[in-house]
Amino acid sequence: MTEEHLIPSSVSDMLRPLQDLLTRISELTQAAAAAGARATPDFLALPLAEFTEGVINLSDKLVAPLRRLLDEQKELADLMASWAEKHKELSAQIAGWAEENRRMTERMQAIVSPALEQADSLSHATRTFVEELRDR
Repeated sequence: MTEEHLIPSSVSDMLRPLQDLLTRISELTQAAAAAGARATPDFLALPLAEFTEGVINLSDKLVAPLRRLLDEQKELADLMASWAEKHKELSAQIAGWAEENRRMTERMQAIVSPALEQADSLSHATRTFVEELRDR
């Protein structure tokens, strides 16, 4: 077996043997519980059932908030992924606008720059004319 195969690719892969073990333990516990219930004397059956039901209810009260937390964490992860996708789309749209603005600015400069150069040249010529008039 290569070293790559020894390294789990995710946390879930690392926990898979533990999950399998817990599944097997649960199956064995259910089988033992059924056998134990059948072997319990009649006088003890009802009090034991009530006690065990209380333990189950307590367990449910402890487990339910954890389940809710996990569900909310998944919803948050999904929401964040959705936001990230929308952010990516918006970024692409803004990048497109920036590129379009750059091209438009270059075209405007190509159109306006010669006119500005002509205005500068005319202004220089006009100043020269005024200076010549004053120097007389």
